[in-house]
Amino acid sequence: MELDIWQGDWGLPSVDLTCLQVMAYTKFCGAPVKIKKTNWPLRHGHLPVFRHGKKNTFTTYDNIVSYLQRQNYNADEELTPKQCSDIIAYTALLRDKLYPALLYIWWVDNQNYCELTRPWYAKVLRFPLNYFLPGHQQRAAQNTIDNLWNSDLIEESQKETAIYKDAQECLNLLSHRLGDNEYFFGKNPCSLDAIVFGYLAPLLKAPFPTAALQNHLKACTNLSQFVQRILQKYFPLSPEEIEALKRKEQIEAEEKREFPHKWRDIILSGLFAAAVMSAYAASTMKVNYAREEDDYIQSDGQEYYDEGD
Repeated sequence: MELDIWQGDWGLPSVDLTCLQVMAYTKFCGAPVKIKKTNWPLRHGHLPVFRHGKKNTFTTYDNIVSYLQRQNYNADEELTPKQCSDIIAYTALLRDKLYPALLYIWWVDNQNYCELTRPWYAKVLRFPLNYFLPGHQQRAAQNTIDNLWNSDLIEESQKETAIYKDAQECLNLLSHRLGDNEYFFGKNPCSLDAIVFGYLAPLLKAPFPTAALQNHLKACTNLSQFVQRILQKYFPLSPEEIEALKRKEQIEAEEKREFPHKWRDIILSGLFAAAVMSAYAASTMKVNYAREEDDYIQSDGQEYYDEGD
């Protein structure tokens, strides 16, 4: 069994929520899956891509999980029918209330898209995908958000407010449902844990410039601990990855500290240059005035002496 995924960052095994969901489920059910970080979704149009043999290829979470369950890799085998029904209900809730907010944060929010999403994908993608895929994804996300409302009279700010409100309420419901438990249905993780983990992990870990919903998630401490618990237990970083992550965080922290000083130096340099140029221009004009005045006096004097002759 093989699984092609988007690569990870910020301490995550992948930055893509569906890749994370599938990876978590394979860990929970014990499926022997070989992970391949490819960042090349050209053949199937997107990632993840799951393969088992030559005839079994799947690209959606539901299809991959259904196939694994038919192969007797079932993370939900100990759940009751009532709990299985709850998984269906919570999955629909997450899709309708939280997923639009994640699309908005990653692809529609202008600051997040320009400063985080587009640069990240442009960096990891190969030519020519790095030129057109981020823009294609951004337009698709915008269309999805626009289609949530039938009226064109709703302003973008109203859409953003409604999306964030629904997402925060969804996080509150999840937090209440999880409570003090390690996982949503007891001590062992199931498919719902995999689904929730995929939604929450990038929201918690990615360095969003616009971070209102991320801050709300961090305030739900049991959900934050839930994500950290799965990362530490099922996706522990190697010593080399830990060291690389520390170096990256140090560089980013230094850049943040230097950022205001850089702008201060740029502004001061610009002001100094403007002052020098102004002084030079003024001195040049003064010399010109003096030369014109000298010429005028000399001319008058010349005329006077000419008259005297």
